[in-house]
Amino acid sequence: MSASAFGNFSVLVIEDETFTRMVLARMLGGLGFKAVHQAGDGEAGLAAVREHAPDVVLCDVEMKPLDGLGFLRGLRGGAEPLRSLPVVFMTNRADEGRMAEARDLGADIFIVKPVTPDALRDTLGRCLG
Repeated sequence: MSASAFGNFSVLVIEDETFTRMVLARMLGGLGFKAVHQAGDGEAGLAAVREHAPDVVLCDVEMKPLDGLGFLRGLRGGAEPLRSLPVVFMTNRADEGRMAEARDLGADIFIVKPVTPDALRDTLGRCLG
């Protein structure tokens, strides 16, 4: 998917590290997303989903106080269309147990940190078709 193909979509970045969140937002802006929303943890992420209705969520797994798995539990337990909102999990620990739990909760795809613009473009292109 080309960068211009993302111009019809909005994305929510949920990441507790401010610098990493800023870098991701800048990369996503460079890919041409019409809007890039940000949240610092899973609880703020749930509120941002309700407020902004993004087309896709890019979510860190390990955050406090509410981590990515807690965010996904809250999201998938809500009303449609939240249950089917695509969620891409970012992790620097690709242990199978955590990934299996995330898949069981409805994670759509995983991306390994540190995230690159090419990996973002390819991964989000698959999510958004």
